[in-house]
Order: sequence, then C-alpha cells, then structure tokens
Amino acid sequence: MRTTTLALRLALVIPFTALVACNDMLTEHPRSTIVTDTYFQTASDAKAAIAAAYQPWSSGNLWSTNLQWGLNAATDESRVGPEEENANIVALTQLRWTPTNPYTSGSWVGLYQVVTRSNLVLEKVPGITMDATQKNYITGEAKFLRALAYHYLVRLYGDVPIVTSTDEQLASATGGRDPVEKVYALIEKDAAEAEAALPLTWPTADKGRATKGAAEALLAEHYIWKKDWANAAANAKKIIDAGTYSLRPNYLDAFLPNSQNRSEEIFAAQSSQATGAPEITIAGWTYPRNMNPNANGGWGTYQPLTWFIDSYIPGDYRKEVSFFTHGIAPNGRDTTFLPHIDLYRPTIRPGKQDVNYPMYRYDDVLLMYAEALNEQGQTAQAIGFVNQIRARARNGTGSENRAQPANLATTLSQAEARDAIFQERAWELAFQGKRWFDMVRRGTSYFTAALAKDPTATDVAASKMLWPIPQAQIDLNAKLTQNPGY
Repeated sequence: MRTTTLALRLALVIPFTALVACNDMLTEHPRSTIVTDTYFQTASDAKAAIAAAYQPWSSGNLWSTNLQWGLNAATDESRVGPEEENANIVALTQLRWTPTNPYTSGSWVGLYQVVTRSNLVLEKVPGITMDATQKNYITGEAKFLRALAYHYLVRLYGDVPIVTSTDEQLASATGGRDPVEKVYALIEKDAAEAEAALPLTWPTADKGRATKGAAEALLAEHYIWKKDWANAAANAKKIIDAGTYSLRPNYLDAFLPNSQNRSEEIFAAQSSQATGAPEITIAGWTYPRNMNPNANGGWGTYQPLTWFIDSYIPGDYRKEVSFFTHGIAPNGRDTTFLPHIDLYRPTIRPGKQDVNYPMYRYDDVLLMYAEALNEQGQTAQAIGFVNQIRARARNGTGSENRAQPANLATTLSQAEARDAIFQERAWELAFQGKRWFDMVRRGTSYFTAALAKDPTATDVAASKMLWPIPQAQIDLNAKLTQNPGY
C-alpha cells in the first residue's frame, strides 16, 4: 500500500467545509496542510470529520446522481428514458460509456473522496483527547466507510490504487493500480476491524451511522462476490441471529421517509438536511417529465423496462407499489405516461427529498444467506429464507393474505434454487443499485443473456462488465492503465 499520489489528490481530494473555509484546497497547497494539521483538536472536530466522510455517499457523485444512474440505467430492469437528449446519459443505457463519460468517471471521484476523508479521520482522530469509546466508534466508522468505498471501486473498475495515507510529503509520488487480491485484503481487514469497534445500535439522534450489522452486511456481500460461501453465510447469520433487524410488515415501508433507519434498514446513504447530509434526488430522477419537474414530476432519467414489470407473478404486491403510469399534473388533470418507478416517495414533491438510498437492508441479508447456503448444498434450508421474503410480499400492506408469490418448494435442485434466488433478488431489490453487480458476478453468459432483454443495451460485451478508468486520471498519472476494451 502507498500514500496518496498527486494524480489522485488533484482529482479526488475535495475538502469538507468543516476543515477549510475556502473550497479551493488545491490552489494553496501549504495552507491545506496547515489547516488539517491544526484543526483536529476536540471531540467536536472528530465528529465533524467523520460526518464529512459519510457525505459523498449522498452527493451527486454517488447516490444522488452518478452512481444511482450508472447502476440502474445499465441493467436489464431499467433504461434511460426516451426523452433524454444528453449523449453521456444515453450511453449509460447503451453500455457505450467511454473513459471520458462524466457519470462513470464521477463515481470514481466520489468513492475516492470517501477514501481520502476516511484516511484523514484515521490519521488525525487517534491523537485527539476525547472519550475513548467515542473515539473507537469514529475510527471504526472510518474503516467501514473506506472498506465500503473499495468494495464499490474494485467491483466497478477492477484493479484500483490503494490509498491509505494523506501524507503530503509524497505529493510528487505516482503509482499504478493495485491487484484485486490486495484490494480484497484491505476490505476484509478494514471491515473486520470496523465490526469489532462499532456498536450494535445507535441512539435515535445518531441513527444512520454505521453499526456492527453494517460491517457484517458488507463482509457478507464481499465474500459472496468472492464466492467464499462459508464466510458469506457466517457474516449474514450474525445479523440474523442478533435479532436487531427485521422485515417491515409492508414492503413499501422500507422506502418511505417515516420508516427509514428503523428495523429493516441496516445502512443507507442518508438524505436529510437535519443530519447535514445532502438531499438525494431519487424521485426527481425517476418521476415522469410530463408531470413537470418543477411541480410533482421529475426527469425520468431511468425507467423500468416492460419485460421486467411483466416478470412479476400476478398479484405480487411489490409490483403494485413499485410502478405507476398516471398522476395529477400541475394543471389538475390526470396525466398518463409510460411506466415509471414509484418506490421512493418523499414527503413533498418537488420539495424535501427526505428518502434515503438503501445500501443494505435486512431482506438483502436474508437473500445473501439463502444464496450462501444453497451454494454449500443446503438448498432446503436456503429456500426457507427466500420464503420469508415471499411471505412478506403476500402480506401486502401488512395484514393481507394474498395467494402470490407462493412459497417455493424446498425440493428444488441447487441450480433451480440458484435461479430462483437471483430472480427474487431482482424483484425484492429492484432499483436499489444491486442488479448490475448480480448480473456481473454470475459471469459473461448470464450478463449478456440478461441484457439481451433490454433493447436499449446496444453495446453489450464482456469488457463492459468493468467500467473504464477515467481518462482524466490516466492523463495525470501515466502508470494508471486502462481496462481492456476502452
């Protein structure tokens, strides 16, 4: 591992305002060093620093725009809307992104912002005189956030530079990409240390901060990506056995403002001015344009594909609450439009965007555990956890008794169960940034077959299973090589 390179800093280190009065940390290099060296004095400074490390997840570079668009528009579940004229956005649905696409490149920037800010916390907070338990929590959060950022980086871009220091004395250093295996090792070390340090729960005022369960969910997903089924199952089981989390009676509750940071939400990008997080534009990007973006509509940036809507079993409550085709326009008329996503429903349209973007929920953990069990030959037991998800869907609003989706038979073969689990993930975790990774990790054949159902995906190839390294980074650092096919 090495310290931050000049190329990474120039493009990635965007300071948080708690540390610097001026937003241009790059123009006066000595001043930024002095500010960060002298700022970290009190417990309040430590809390401001860790809050800044969370902030990029809710920003335009990640879940408020770039990562949200990239991970949803390119799947077999949704597409960029036909009204879109921006060629770089259309490229997301076509899989024709290039190293200069601002949305795939912006995700890299946002993820390294998390890394840089987490590194700063890990370097400076240990030297602050403050409550030892609180200090331990904050450094645990920083390790979790750094591990989570690398978890996304390595799955999106493959080999990536490992940066674990903010040492300004090596500003002229340059380096290339570290192999995936080294990135995996960092993720596992950071996440395990975070799990040991973090609390099981937070007081109400601190809801939304990383917990022990969040670190375990990250480890479970990481080990599933590696096909290390035993470790994936072990980490998912810790969450299940702890009894801290549970399914909400109504599937829709998990996406509504008054149900966030409760029993089902393990970790999410926060969207609330009250906590200092940016407001994440989800409904704004998914609601229809012809309802007026400045009233109660949106921009329709990505929209569900017809085949995916039709794939739900008739009577599945999740289908009923996930899509809509008409609403009241500003002129008071009922307006009809193409199907749009209706999961994320902020308190006021177009006002406060108080809907979190889920990254780990309890239903996801149940399905990860089911997959890990099935891959170890424990198929009947695995199906039982899938059926918990289907039972919740049958409950509808919470007290219904629907016929569908019926329980899966515990006599399914391992291969049949594998397909059923992936299909259940598609329905249960739709439009939550999960499907892209599910398509990629099952391999080239599955990836290309899935995208064959999307008429807008016109440039499908195995090389597109990794995003391009941003050209701006390569221009700054010649040792950064490009992924094949770009």
